[in-house]
Amino acid sequence: MQGFLVLALISSLLVAVFAVQNAGGVDIRFFVWTFQGVSLVLVILGSAAVGACLAYMLGMLKQVRLSLKLRETQAQVRKLHDELQKLREAPVSPPEQPVAETVQAPS
Repeated sequence: MQGFLVLALISSLLVAVFAVQNAGGVDIRFFVWTFQGVSLVLVILGSAAVGACLAYMLGMLKQVRLSLKLRETQAQVRKLHDELQKLREAPVSPPEQPVAETVQAPS
């Protein structure tokens, strides 16, 4: 976990340095919108922020799925545990002895 945080901090620092070194104005066209003279720093940092938000949302979606699966599995374990307890508490009857058939010899 700490390694991930260090890596995220280093990546963020590199993106910030790259953005500051490329501070010129650019024109942006997105579908039907056009933005002229936007600072490249804002474009780079905004893109990084949107990417981080999307990664966070996808991670949270995976967490929710795993949480639901865990809850389902825990319910199944409880059900099986209860069934096992019932089987352990049930009285055990002795097995029935097979009735021996008498075979008569032909006369």
